[in-house]
Amino acid sequence: LDEKPDAVLVVGDVNSTIACGLVAAKLQVPLIHVEAGLRSFDRTMPEEVNRVLTDAISELLFVTEPAGVENLLHEGVAREKIHLVGNVMIDTLLAHREMAEKSDVLERLKLSPQHYGVLTLHRPSNVDDPQVLAGILDALEEIQRETPLVFPVHPRTRGNLERSGLAARLAAMRAMRLIDPLGYLDFLKLMSRAAVVL
Repeated sequence: LDEKPDAVLVVGDVNSTIACGLVAAKLQVPLIHVEAGLRSFDRTMPEEVNRVLTDAISELLFVTEPAGVENLLHEGVAREKIHLVGNVMIDTLLAHREMAEKSDVLERLKLSPQHYGVLTLHRPSNVDDPQVLAGILDALEEIQRETPLVFPVHPRTRGNLERSGLAARLAAMRAMRLIDPLGYLDFLKLMSRAAVVL
């Protein structure tokens, strides 16, 4: 209300995206959605609900890939609202690649390139249901026997592991290295030298 913007631009599919979008729509301020049109077609994912609703109330939809354009057209969005602009995540990756190369994360973690895998695990559909999470641990138990895994543990995942009683099982895996979450540049470097990313 104080700023009186000409438009509001939101990015992605997190809760703050739809929350900000709703405020703009209710104040009749045009909404612009970056990363519009992406779909998993799984309405049990909170992100999917956020995507669909944000797109429905947006005046301009900036899309990252041709499939996003097709999704929006199929949903009845007017073609003149849709703009294929490219992927800001890839732009960010390319812009930070050189800086990430300077990271000393491999030295700090005493890792040799191509002799480890990286694991990321945080989606609600994977970590909220103890039975699903236990099934994923079954697979990881096998994988870590072949390739040592480095696992920067997301706070959501850590909490669910502890609540479900699965934390001890994960900690007992000999070639599974649990570490705190990493910053963007360190994680890029860690991924770039990994034998596999899960």
